[in-house]
This record gives sequence, C-alpha cells and structure tokens, in this order.
Amino acid sequence: MAKEIERYPLHESSPYRTQFLESVRVPVDGTEFLMLSGLTPPVIDRSVPDDRVEAYGDTETQTRNILKALKATLERRGYGLNDVVKIQAFLVGDVRMGGHADFQGFSRAYAEVFGTTETPNIPVRTRVQVAGLVEPGWLVEIEAMAAKAG
Repeated sequence: MAKEIERYPLHESSPYRTQFLESVRVPVDGTEFLMLSGLTPPVIDRSVPDDRVEAYGDTETQTRNILKALKATLERRGYGLNDVVKIQAFLVGDVRMGGHADFQGFSRAYAEVFGTTETPNIPVRTRVQVAGLVEPGWLVEIEAMAAKAG
C-alpha cells in the first residue's frame, strides 16, 4: 500500500499560513523525502525596525539562527540534521561589504552544523547571491531537503 504525501502547514500564527507550507513529506520506494520551504531569520533585536539588517544580525548570525530553526523543524517531523541531503542558500549582498554577499560568514555558521562530529553527513549545497529577499533586513534564506529510509 502506497503511503500518502503529507503536507505540513506553517504555524497557525503565521500570516502566510494559507499561502505556502512549512514542509512536505514524500514517500518514494521505501525512502521518505522531507522538503522544507525557505527558512528565514528571526528578529534578534526588537529595538531596531524589522526592515533593517540590524534587527536580524549579519549573514553569519542569520545563517546560524536559520540552521537552529532548520534543526527544530526537522526534529518536529522525525528527522535530524544528518538526514539533510540538499541545501539551497540565497544570500543578499551586504552594504557593509560593498554589496557583496558574505559567503565566508555563511560558511562559518554552516561549518558549525554540518561536517561535525555530531553531524558528519554533509549535504549537497548551492549558494547564490540574489538581488533581494521578501524582507529588506534579511540577508539569508535557506531551503532544505532531507531523506531517510521509510
């Protein structure tokens, strides 16, 4: 009997709940894939307007916080960081870096999570610089796919 595709909505407090999903689990021949919508950084400084980078932190901080959210989302769905097989990262140029994306800051935070003793499995990865993300203060958005034997 074939398993059904499972669709997981965003948290009920999200204003985007009716527009896209948090994640989707897809069973394929004994393997289950979990595909996550793009994860974005949380506000870390509420004293700063949320349309400014300072409200979310620099690229390294935003990446670190997104990867924490990624771990929590995976765990809610019965997966772990070692199950991640693909990462797509969208980085915005930082005016403090002359408009260039901080790929090194991204990589420092990424290396704290993947390729470690705790999480030795490293996923395939794409990093690209984009013109902008939905919120002006965001410098990073990360999509992920995880897989495990069903």
